[in-house]
Amino acid sequence: MTPSGTRRLAVNAALIVLVLMVPLVFHSRSSIIGYLNIAMLYAIATQGLNLLMGFGGLVSLGHAAFMAIGGYTAAVLVMTYHVNMFLAIVAGVAGAGLFGLVIGFPSLRLSGFYLAVATMALGSSVADVIKRLAITGGDYGLINIPVLRLGGWELTSEASKYYFFVVILVAVFLVVRNFLNSRSGRAVRAVRDSEMTASAMGVNVAAYKLITFIFAACIAGLSGALYAFTISYLHPMNFGLAFSINLLSMSIIGGLGTIIGPILGALFWVMLPLVIGGRMEFLSTVIFGLSIIGSVMFLPKGLSELVTRIQTRLKL
Repeated sequence: MTPSGTRRLAVNAALIVLVLMVPLVFHSRSSIIGYLNIAMLYAIATQGLNLLMGFGGLVSLGHAAFMAIGGYTAAVLVMTYHVNMFLAIVAGVAGAGLFGLVIGFPSLRLSGFYLAVATMALGSSVADVIKRLAITGGDYGLINIPVLRLGGWELTSEASKYYFFVVILVAVFLVVRNFLNSRSGRAVRAVRDSEMTASAMGVNVAAYKLITFIFAACIAGLSGALYAFTISYLHPMNFGLAFSINLLSMSIIGGLGTIIGPILGALFWVMLPLVIGGRMEFLSTVIFGLSIIGSVMFLPKGLSELVTRIQTRLKL
């Protein structure tokens, strides 16, 4: 093994040990683990948005709607129809994917600002419809949603949820990376770079746009379903335009068009108020906004660019 390969292996091993040690280090401060759990759920949703915008070049301001559909579908099936939780989560993912197909159709005719407005309108309509349905709790939201279960094992502690979400996040990361490295992934990026050139090369532009929307929606639906059984409460207003913009902000600060970016952006967004803490917590919004401006100006690939520079310095 080359020296660089050895160093890379050592760094990866250290990162794995660090991730596994987090619940042990913060055993007496479960709130920190809880923040990390939320960050991982947001990272999963942002991974879908990053796939859509960073790699597919399709603007969306209604991504939170996919989370809402995944979360509400899974929660209602478990609470009202007593469906197995695993099957309910699968149904939530499928429901979000179906809505992704519906929202994807405007992308065949629209682009840029017009597509952003269309997705924003469709996303806002989802929250409005959910608010008017009795089965979803209406304007009061859904309360007392059951906690996550793996077979007969309930994930009641923050530490148990942490390890479970790490596995899910890594799985989503690997699936997205393998997709992007596949022929379909290369076709998606070709459509992003130039639809005319991609079409001339035999790429079915319409099909790959829809595939990207569906895939991104399914990932967000998974995040929403897990979010529902983690927070045990859902309200339609939590998935409005503001949250979609927050997800977009995480993508930008982490690095659009990068695999690691959504994870870094979600961690930064969730943990920043905790790090500042106390009476100065209001500064987190200001710092985050300045970070987005700084990222756009000096770090086009966001925080992931810093990681790349560190890897270059260490010759990994």
